Amino acid sequence: MYKRRRITGTYAGAALATGLLPGVSPVADTPSWDFLLSGSVLLIVGQLIHCYPSAIRTSPWILFGAIGIVQDTLVWLLVSWISSRLDYGMHVDSFVTALLAGTIVRCLTLALMALGPQPTPDAQAG
Repeated sequence: MYKRRRITGTYAGAALATGLLPGVSPVADTPSWDFLLSGSVLLIVGQLIHCYPSAIRTSPWILFGAIGIVQDTLVWLLVSWISSRLDYGMHVDSFVTALLAGTIVRCLTLALMALGPQPTPDAQAG
């Protein structure tokens, strides 16, 4: 359940950042398919570099938020670079736009992780 909330938060945050920020735009004419590339890269890197707290309600939000925002900002820049090479995906205009997009993704992900029942330490080990 915890992993599903993290995945949902990542995709919802990427969709929200794409919709809200004028500096994030699709490269091609099919924005729904272009969005899949950015969401997939965000999820893959998020799984490889796992900087989410194990207990969201008792962990230092500032620390995990700051580390996560840096990670998500760099991933948005990576998505923009990959998209420019493939002529497919999402284009990010500037570093500030990537920073805002990373902030939106991380805040929404952490907020969704805080909702609902929290995992027990025994359930995480197995």
